[in-house]
Amino acid sequence: MHPLAREHLKKVLSRKEVVGSDESCEYYPCHFVGQDCTWCFCPFYPCGDEQTGGTWKRAKDGSLVWDCSLCFWIHRSEVAARLMQIFKERDIKVEDIERAEREERSMLSEIFEILKREFPPKRR
Repeated sequence: MHPLAREHLKKVLSRKEVVGSDESCEYYPCHFVGQDCTWCFCPFYPCGDEQTGGTWKRAKDGSLVWDCSLCFWIHRSEVAARLMQIFKERDIKVEDIERAEREERSMLSEIFEILKREFPPKRR
């Protein structure tokens, strides 16, 4: 996990509440006006699920990189709030997310699928 993502997720998970739109951010809106910025650093990155709007792109060095700039799903307020609710119910910490990133079938995959069932991704 990138150090910036780690610090952001630590802050979000300790606060345990969604932040809504952060219009004070120099990058706002990075996805769409009115987006929920709680999961600025997505705990599912890279999800690899093109239904979210993300796609695999080829980097200059030839490697594949997940581009989530067209993902609007995690930034919908109802998805952001439900994810926070699940993380609170399960008392998930950054360390749990880091551990899950290393697992083949992780609790993150399970949560991702729950959210997709409840809030199917819609492309813009």
